[in-house]
Amino acid sequence: MKRDKIADKERLEALGSYTIMDSEEESLYNDITALAAAICNTPISLISLVDDNRQFFKSHHGLDLTSTTLDHSFCKYLILDDLDVLIVENPIQDKRFSEYASVKGDLKIGFYAGVSLTNDDGYKLGSLCVMDQKTKQLNELQINGLKTLAKQVIQLFELRKSKKLSRHQKNKLEQKGILLDNIVSATGIGIWERDIKNNLMKLNYECLKILGYSAEAKKTLQYSDWENFIHPEDLKLVKAKLKRCFEHKTEIYDIKYRIINLSGQTNWVHDNGKVLSWDDDQPLLMYGTIQNITQKVNDDFELVKLKNNQEAIINNTKDLLWSVDTEYRLIMANNAYHELIRDNIGYQFKVGDVVFSENFDIDINNKWKNYYARALKGEQFSIKAKFHNPAKLRTTYGLTSFNPLYDNNGKLLGLTCYSKDITSEVLSQQVLISAKEEMQKIMDASLDIICTIDEEGYFLSINKACQKIWGYEPKDLIGKQYIDFVHEEDKELTLNEAFAILEGEKVTGFENRYIHKNNTIVPMLWSANWDDKERVVYCIARDITEKKKADVQLSQSERRFKSLVQDGSDLIAILNTEANFLYVSPTSTRILQTTPEEYLGTNAFDYVHPEDYDEVLKQFYNILEVPQTKIRPFRFRIKNNQYIWMETTVTNKLDEPSINGIVVNSRDVSNRVNYLKAIEKQNAKLKEIAWTQSHELRAPVARLMGLVNLIRDENQDLDFEEKNRMLQYIIDSADEIDVVIKKIVDSTVQRMNIEETE
Repeated sequence: MKRDKIADKERLEALGSYTIMDSEEESLYNDITALAAAICNTPISLISLVDDNRQFFKSHHGLDLTSTTLDHSFCKYLILDDLDVLIVENPIQDKRFSEYASVKGDLKIGFYAGVSLTNDDGYKLGSLCVMDQKTKQLNELQINGLKTLAKQVIQLFELRKSKKLSRHQKNKLEQKGILLDNIVSATGIGIWERDIKNNLMKLNYECLKILGYSAEAKKTLQYSDWENFIHPEDLKLVKAKLKRCFEHKTEIYDIKYRIINLSGQTNWVHDNGKVLSWDDDQPLLMYGTIQNITQKVNDDFELVKLKNNQEAIINNTKDLLWSVDTEYRLIMANNAYHELIRDNIGYQFKVGDVVFSENFDIDINNKWKNYYARALKGEQFSIKAKFHNPAKLRTTYGLTSFNPLYDNNGKLLGLTCYSKDITSEVLSQQVLISAKEEMQKIMDASLDIICTIDEEGYFLSINKACQKIWGYEPKDLIGKQYIDFVHEEDKELTLNEAFAILEGEKVTGFENRYIHKNNTIVPMLWSANWDDKERVVYCIARDITEKKKADVQLSQSERRFKSLVQDGSDLIAILNTEANFLYVSPTSTRILQTTPEEYLGTNAFDYVHPEDYDEVLKQFYNILEVPQTKIRPFRFRIKNNQYIWMETTVTNKLDEPSINGIVVNSRDVSNRVNYLKAIEKQNAKLKEIAWTQSHELRAPVARLMGLVNLIRDENQDLDFEEKNRMLQYIIDSADEIDVVIKKIVDSTVQRMNIEETE
């Protein structure tokens, strides 16, 4: 049964998928075995892969062998016994290994420790192991180190597998491209393949023919040669389209442009393609098609020319001309009709659109539907219709004729309409309307209060808006003094303003409060002008209740903003997509020793330390792909060319209209970074003095380990990843110092020929 685990078909297939057996030595794997040997203080370390016959050593630090049979394998027991870790402290006393040649022979293996190489699917492929000629024990930290390195080995295997798969997919794509080229060769469509990295264009015969080449011509061109065929006036547009595709702004490259072939003939082509292979967000391989559309362009040009001639005839009039089909969809219309529709609803009807809009009054829609329905029944008639043009603030009148539209076979296609402007005739019939009635209509339609007041302060006239705003009908106010309705606290100010008006001063923007009929307060905004001839004050007053509420909300919002952003502990900034400062919070004065105004308009990367520039730039532009990203600590220049360490969170708010930028939240982490550097410096010093002060260093090491445990229990201002990274770093450093000290002590004891006792 145990043998079955070694020879398990699925396990062997998983091992074979990595194509690692019998592969050449690689420095990455050798570095891992060397590090494993150093961590465990052993002379031998192996990366062992087990198939059904043998074990192959991908890396063999301290051992010249590259493989052994399974009869002499320690590592196979990790698979047979389904173990994650196997430690044999004295193989000579273990019946499984006591007869091994490596134990009894010249190698005299006295210790073995192995960690299973288990892939993501749970298959044990082999082990990362260490060996020594003498018996020993590993501490928990050393075992965990082996486990971590084993995971790194598996990750290298997966990376190797992924690269192999990518190459296979590329070859498959190329084969499909050849097949597609053969299929479409008879269609007149050219197919091209662009190797972006090497600037090469691979073309099929149809593509070469479009360029003017013969069938015997080479099928690969430099991309610069391809660009030479593009009409100079179109080249810039082609490059811009490709750039958008390469920057992921568009998935498909699609463009129509002119080329000049080898014979000097200019042709129109339709070119489109798509990037099918990327590497680290950089385009590698692009496929596309190109088709000669010169004849179609020429035909379209002739059709456009004919259409333009027809349109010139029907558009050379201010009268309206249009026609609709039996489903009320627009067939054609002249400019006068389009202009009237656009001015009414904000856009033009396109050919095929239903000529009714929700923006029209429902009664108007129904009225015109009835007209159209009559004409579609075969009736010919004319009506007088009113057309309102809101853009020109004008109403016109037209005499509109409706006529059925038939084809040559007498089939009803729709109807045609012709509307002649008769505005002047209609207006001449309206001149008898009283100017007073017109004025009253305007006043009654106003949402604002319009009134006249005599020099004694009595209302002479007032429109109906007073009822909605103050609760009084006009008859309740006419003959009353306006001051009786003013808030008590505003009366003195209002009377002073009234006196200035009577002196001839024109007042605008004066605010006071009126008392509503229900005793509520109504804030008002007044404009007033004294007519000395008529001896009256003409007034317009607006209810600004909503404005006052908005002002209060804005004030509260600004206070919250100041509390959260301007007086906070972090630096808040808003950048555009080029990283130029659009806004900087006042905290910059305290954190960066620079006022916000000094940063506005400058580029944030001008202040980034040159050594950190590339990494910060890369992390920053990740924000165009994800809503938020965190930039690891980097150096930022402040006053006097000094640098501080900044930690930054970047949030994409480009789609937020009130911000329209990239929000950057930064804090000064110089103390934290300097603390880490101080630890590094201290470790270096500890290594220096380890040679001469080994026994004295054991006490500091113990204190350092105690500090680590203390830090783990404290609520530090670090995120989880940083805290653990810092702690692990200190532990590794302390352990390394302890190992060095032990080696020094052992060496000293041997030189002094004294037996060490623990």
